[in-house]
Amino acid sequence: MLLLLLSTIIPVSIVGLYGISSSTNTLSEVAKQQLEAESAKEAKNINAFLDGVSDDVLFLSKIPPIQGIIRARAGGGVDPQGNSSYDAWIKQLQTTFSAMMEQKPHYMQLRYIDEQGNELVRVDSDGTNIKVIPKAELQNKADRPYFSDTMKLPVGGLYVSPVNLNQERGQIERPFKPVIRYATPIFDSQGQNRGIAIANVFANQFIKPFKEDNQQADDKNKYKGKENFLVNQQGYYISHPNPKKEWGFEFGNNEKLEKDYSQEVAKQILSNQQGFIDKGDYLFSYHKVDPSPKQPEFLVAIYKVPKDSVFAAINSFKIVAILIILVSLAVVLPLGIYRARQLVNLIKQLVNGISTSSLQTFSTIEQQERVANQQAASVNETTTTMDELKASCRQSSEQAKAAAVAAQQALALAQKGTQAVGETLEGMFTLENKVGAIAEQIVNLSEQASQIAMISQIVSDLANQTNMLALNSSVEAVRAGEYGKGFAVVANEIRRLSDQSQKSAEKINLLVSNIQKAINSTVMVTEEGTKTVKTGVQIAQNTDQAFAGVAKAVNHMVFNNQQISLNLKQQLDAIQQVVEAMNNINKGAKETATGISQTRWGTEQLNKAARTLKQMV
Repeated sequence: MLLLLLSTIIPVSIVGLYGISSSTNTLSEVAKQQLEAESAKEAKNINAFLDGVSDDVLFLSKIPPIQGIIRARAGGGVDPQGNSSYDAWIKQLQTTFSAMMEQKPHYMQLRYIDEQGNELVRVDSDGTNIKVIPKAELQNKADRPYFSDTMKLPVGGLYVSPVNLNQERGQIERPFKPVIRYATPIFDSQGQNRGIAIANVFANQFIKPFKEDNQQADDKNKYKGKENFLVNQQGYYISHPNPKKEWGFEFGNNEKLEKDYSQEVAKQILSNQQGFIDKGDYLFSYHKVDPSPKQPEFLVAIYKVPKDSVFAAINSFKIVAILIILVSLAVVLPLGIYRARQLVNLIKQLVNGISTSSLQTFSTIEQQERVANQQAASVNETTTTMDELKASCRQSSEQAKAAAVAAQQALALAQKGTQAVGETLEGMFTLENKVGAIAEQIVNLSEQASQIAMISQIVSDLANQTNMLALNSSVEAVRAGEYGKGFAVVANEIRRLSDQSQKSAEKINLLVSNIQKAINSTVMVTEEGTKTVKTGVQIAQNTDQAFAGVAKAVNHMVFNNQQISLNLKQQLDAIQQVVEAMNNINKGAKETATGISQTRWGTEQLNKAARTLKQMV
């Protein structure tokens, strides 16, 4: 559930925050552009208006009536070029001024002032009524700064006064009449300065849009709380939403831009052509209006908008985004919970299946581990038995070699006995004299026959032991399964050879018994040696035949013992191979047991993981 909540809330929150941040930046940029565009537009309108005024003033300075007045004054009241009188040119200029003021009601005054500062022609207007001022009411303006400054200008030069309140006879007119003056010098045909043409312009023509904009209700403004200012080059308010702050320089109060805002803001606004300021809770956009770049006077149109108003759309977007997030969560979370429960049930089923399978696997592996350990123990025991069998076979081989040597000795003795019997046959007539010697030889033969019987008994015992070892090997081969099949064949072969050795030993025993009987008979014959030679000869012949059989039997026993020794050697090699195979089997069984142990450990870990997962689910 936590992962589901995080996977839902975090992406939506990130997207929402990114959208809000992006929208904030975008709206800020849009607001900046719009405010800059509005301030630039207002400044452009003011500049266009004032450019029209400057063009009009320059045009008026070149019209014929002014030059006619100059010529008529110089000609004693009559214009020598057209014989027009001075008064006729005055009336014509008054008519021209009046016509222009009718066409353009933003002109408050149009005047022609001579080089002495005397008003020669003056036409006033209150915006509706046009009045030509009679000669008796005309004044001298030589002391006014605009006159003296304009007289210093060259041909085509233009003087622009600061925007201020109009004064009559040293008093500010009420209601206030903001005015700006444009003047240009007038020269005669000889280049002599003959006065100035000056126009007083109602500054309300470009101040009024600021006031109207400030007076609009907030619901008509795009941005609530927006304020427009128009300040002069010193930062005094020319137009302000609060009229008490206007014209501070005229009344000697300090209602300036830097008083309401920081000095830094005021300095930045007054020192740059245009710009945008993000300061505190407000955004400022400003644009300079410079009617005459050669003069220090200028105006600045300023727009101030509260940030809250600009970001009202962002706040609405935030509310909408939060509502969308909540609605999305309300829709997604129940579905996610339902799907999560289905997933949990599926995981539970899988965990139960894994747990059951791991338990079964664990039980099977435990059983396999026990079997593998038993097999390893059996193989180890078999290896030990084979080592013992190897030692026994080595001992049997050594005993077989000893038996072969003894048999060869017996063969040599039998040959000697045969020679002695021959000598007996040859010296039968001297038998009587040598009966004692024969008796001694027979005693020796009896002892040697006993030794042969003993050796034969040893061979018989070895055969029995070999037979038992072969039988045990067959049993162990059966227990070893597939790995012991080859060893079973070798064990059966050893068993067969052991049986043959036992049979040979039995034959030797029989022969030895016959020899002993013959010796006994010889003893009896010797004792009865005094009997007839015929009987002695017959006995000697029988003895010769018996020794021939003994030699043959002993020779056969030698051959058999040699064969047994060879077979035991082969058996020893086979046992060595079996021991190596059993060692390999033992190593494999141990590795199998180790692998099964590791598998059991892994199964235990899987079972633990399944139980842990089950607890988590």
